[in-house]
Amino acid sequence: MKGEVLEHWDLNYLVSFLYIFLAESDFVISKEEAQTLNESLRNTLVNVFFLTEEQKDAVLAEVNTYTHKLSEQDKMDLIEALTNKIDIPFTIYELIVQELNKIAKSDKYVSVEEHSLMYYIRLKLNKDYEEN
Repeated sequence: MKGEVLEHWDLNYLVSFLYIFLAESDFVISKEEAQTLNESLRNTLVNVFFLTEEQKDAVLAEVNTYTHKLSEQDKMDLIEALTNKIDIPFTIYELIVQELNKIAKSDKYVSVEEHSLMYYIRLKLNKDYEEN
């Protein structure tokens, strides 16, 4: 992994990467899954994190370009590196898990790859939240 790329990667990049990686994890993106992925990205990045459409598109372009070259293991390592670096409030953790569930279930079939990746993501994202 190239550390210099990660320097400016924040929660916007992490969420975009997680959503896209999950959708691609079973190597099949149905029309419904692609639509749900786009809705989840827009909902989170624009409606919750208040990015403009242009900022959202720039983040997604960079995430796609960077992660396209990575192996599955590199992507898993990237999740770990980003979740260690970025402080994620519990409400955002809940939102991410909810959106990941929507994406995984959008094609009416949750594959083994999606299940495994969702488990791994929840494990890495779920810091010890005091109030829960």
